[in-house]
Amino acid sequence: MDRKKRLVSGLFDDNLRYRPVKDSILIFLSFLMVVIIVLVTFLVRPSLDNVHVEIRYGTTLLWDPEDETRNTAIPFPESGEYTITYTREDGEIFLGEGQQFDFYGEEVAITLYSDRSIQITKEQSPYNVCSRLGRIYDPYMPLACLPNNFQATIVASYFPEWDA
Repeated sequence: MDRKKRLVSGLFDDNLRYRPVKDSILIFLSFLMVVIIVLVTFLVRPSLDNVHVEIRYGTTLLWDPEDETRNTAIPFPESGEYTITYTREDGEIFLGEGQQFDFYGEEVAITLYSDRSIQITKEQSPYNVCSRLGRIYDPYMPLACLPNNFQATIVASYFPEWDA
């Protein structure tokens, strides 16, 4: 019994005692550092000016079926969401190289959201793997639907820094 008391009392010697002033300063400085890191992370982000989406079928850039100018830089909507649908019946009109659409099902739909994210929302690949990918928010990270040979990428005026 005496040995147990010595072990327990050895754990709580004078060096581990609570010192209100020093410990409070340490806790405050730790909290302040966490707040500064969070603020720097969320407030010092690059501007999202000139951000658009590029959609590819294979290596060919596509344009929005509703765009008369055939601009391949598809802008994000100001509010809400905007869905771009490509169907088999579109044929060569959006490819421009005499290449026909060849994908599972009848159509592929890619939705652009006003929060600068994209998602494949409609397709008929095996097990619907492409529509289960979720949203992509990061520029230059491709949203690839390999069974349907489609790829959508958010393109920005800056290149993000990633850890290697």
